[in-house]
Amino acid sequence: MTTKAPPPPAKKAPLKMPPKVTAPPPVAARTPTKTFVAEEWKGANEGEKIILYAKHGMGKTTLSSMAPSPVFIGLDDGGRKIVNPKTGELLKHIPGIETFQDVRDALHQVGLFDPYETVVIDTVTQLQHLALPHILATVRGPKECPKCINIEQYGYHKGYRHLYDTMHHILGDLNSLVHKGKNIILVCQRVQANVSNSGGEDFLCDVPDLQTDAKANIAADYMDWVDNIFMIDHLNIVTTDRKAVTSGGRVIRVHPEIHFEAKSRTLKGSEFDTVSFENAQDDSIWQFLFGGE
Repeated sequence: MTTKAPPPPAKKAPLKMPPKVTAPPPVAARTPTKTFVAEEWKGANEGEKIILYAKHGMGKTTLSSMAPSPVFIGLDDGGRKIVNPKTGELLKHIPGIETFQDVRDALHQVGLFDPYETVVIDTVTQLQHLALPHILATVRGPKECPKCINIEQYGYHKGYRHLYDTMHHILGDLNSLVHKGKNIILVCQRVQANVSNSGGEDFLCDVPDLQTDAKANIAADYMDWVDNIFMIDHLNIVTTDRKAVTSGGRVIRVHPEIHFEAKSRTLKGSEFDTVSFENAQDDSIWQFLFGGE
């Protein structure tokens, strides 16, 4: 009987030395280009930032015409038939603006707004409509659809994010004017938006007519930016024989309620929640905001 020799022992793999770790080169110290100090935050010599919104026909353009020395970027043609109700003068506007890029170019034009105190974009709702063809012409789509013909073709939520980013550029343009002391009035239409309520049922809220997509909320971006959100509204609404009628005339809401957006960083306190807008010549809101009679 023969016996087999045991197999030779397996060779051990050679030990691998860990890679040598070298320290990164030292980063050169950056030389600051500015020197900072602390001071009182007054915002002196800066303009007011305002959203003015309402349903059509409530007097948004008329009220804007009575702001201090206004000039209009009129994106719809409603202003052509309106005069300043206190002076009877036609509105000043920037002609030839037809595209979203035209608006940005005008806002960047040196000296264009120097003679005026207030720049009115009428309406920002229409400006958002102009932003869409601008995006389709300038923003490349995905590989399968490089030339998109509608916002959905960019992919889930991506097109709405492009719209948000494009509209956000306007706020940067306007900041330059605010720092030069120009007031900004952003006129918007009024719509109802559904508000998610984590503590109960969702509810409707009146807001400026801008995109409210959860991941690209243009309305929230613009409302956060401004100092004041004013809504023109009817003071009282009652129903008679199934018809809604108003009593008490028009007012301007300056502080929010659960069912509508409004705010004022300038008109603080709770002395009043509304300001009179009884007739076309009533510029009480501007008297409160800018001072005057």
